[in-house]
Amino acid sequence: MPDKKQQYDFHKRFLRKPVEIRVEVERFQEGLASSSVNMSPSGICFDVGEPLEEGERFKVLLYIPRGKEVEILKVEARMVWQDHLDNGLFRTGAAFEKFAPGDERRIRGWLLELNREDKKPAR
Repeated sequence: MPDKKQQYDFHKRFLRKPVEIRVEVERFQEGLASSSVNMSPSGICFDVGEPLEEGERFKVLLYIPRGKEVEILKVEARMVWQDHLDNGLFRTGAAFEKFAPGDERRIRGWLLELNREDKKPAR
């Protein structure tokens, strides 16, 4: 089992975008409400009220804002790491494993769009 430093280094290998969106974790016939901390095209970090099992597979509903609308994407993911926070929540890192057709492209496009907006000069 990697130590915390090795886990942290692993988390930071991929470009992650700090973003807070509504997330729902579907496991054992229940949905756990959550919100994201950051996201990349290959995974997500979110806070959830219950611990997940090491390597557990689950579905994640991502509520992606599109102007005044919300697009809901369903992705199959696997828990990679988890930390118990002082506020009682569990910060969880999950790797995306399976996308519905076109959803991986939608996530990448949305993250790129957010990057472009962040780089626009202030007026």
